[in-house]
Amino acid sequence: MGSAFITEDFDASQWVNIEPYANDLLSRELNCSGCLETLIKDGSTLAEHVSEAGTLLSIAMTCDTESEVKRRAYLDFIENVQPKLSEFADAFNHRLAGHPALDELPPRHDLMIKGILTDIAIFREENIPLQVEEAKLETEHSTITGAMTVEFDGEERTFSQMALYFENTNRSIREAAWRAVVERMEQDSERLSGIYDELIRIRHQIALNAGFDDYRPYIFEAKHRYDYSIDDCLEFHDSIERVCVPMMHELQESRREALGVATLRPWDVGEKSGGGVDIHGRPPLAPFEDVERLISGCSNVFHGMSPELGGGVRYAQGEEFARPRE
Repeated sequence: MGSAFITEDFDASQWVNIEPYANDLLSRELNCSGCLETLIKDGSTLAEHVSEAGTLLSIAMTCDTESEVKRRAYLDFIENVQPKLSEFADAFNHRLAGHPALDELPPRHDLMIKGILTDIAIFREENIPLQVEEAKLETEHSTITGAMTVEFDGEERTFSQMALYFENTNRSIREAAWRAVVERMEQDSERLSGIYDELIRIRHQIALNAGFDDYRPYIFEAKHRYDYSIDDCLEFHDSIERVCVPMMHELQESRREALGVATLRPWDVGEKSGGGVDIHGRPPLAPFEDVERLISGCSNVFHGMSPELGGGVRYAQGEEFARPRE
């Protein structure tokens, strides 16, 4: 994953390794016509490496919630790398925005420039520690939910494994599986609710600090949502309620009749898809039991689309984040 700017052995999980590259980007002389574009490209390359490092640490922690070492490694990234990255990113954005050749860049950079100007406008140094706390709460949430298992059918099972029982043709088994999962979730409901409350408080303060009345308009700017507005989202919501919800009611009534039950219960309908157990009584599809077969199949599919995508699957396998918990 190296480049002309980044070395092959670059470890982007530690600020001591990132800092020399950051300093280069902030102090590099720009004396040629293409120097600004090169600076932008190198900044993007550094951001990609750092983002990947953080993602790998997050996945490693999520896949092994009992590992204190992996949890600490990710928290170290959040507490000691991300704050410095935020300060660097703001300084780098100011350097780009203040360069006289910025307006001479090709049109393909227009959206990037708009994003840079947005980031400069909403950046507040006092939000950095709040964003650290926000990330730590999100990590705690992932740790709690990722560790949830239930004793079912004679074994300890993860929620992913329990999904297979939700499609079992035996209604009693589906109900027992659903209740087991819900009861397990209720054990941590108080702390999870507390996390949500804390996140609301922190995010509202972040928005106030940045000059917004509440979090919603702030996050639209922070996520560069330029193609649609808050009002568009509300209109879309109303359209779903007006058109899709009645259609879903019709589909669920057809499902109720096909299953031959008086009332549909949560264990009769898929939580996300609206589907669930097969109405024709066919058994659920069995998940892959051989991890290598799954990865190989995905790799072949992606190779057919693009050699780079296919190579990415194999790279992910080598980095061990293509090996989730069962």
